[in-house]
Amino acid sequence: MTQPQADLPDALVAYFAQRETARLDAVAEILMGLTERERLLVKEASVMGWVQGMRHHDLEYPGDRQALITVVDACLTFSDLYPTLTNHVPDDQES
Repeated sequence: MTQPQADLPDALVAYFAQRETARLDAVAEILMGLTERERLLVKEASVMGWVQGMRHHDLEYPGDRQALITVVDACLTFSDLYPTLTNHVPDDQES
């Protein structure tokens, strides 16, 4: 997620790069501590949360309960894109 650099001192640019690496390492550590299913659920909910946020960026945050309902409902609408959360089985794999 590198942004264009302004005229910043080299030490500050190096510090920002260090902090970005540290943040990415911390995220990787958390994700590696999750089971595969937990990682998939976090991924699917994160993606849909991002999509909903981009679609409704002009609205006030509705609160955790409504955000949860909105994200899960949207995942159910596109169940093939969020199979871990929705238990979607592709047509060609159904018995």
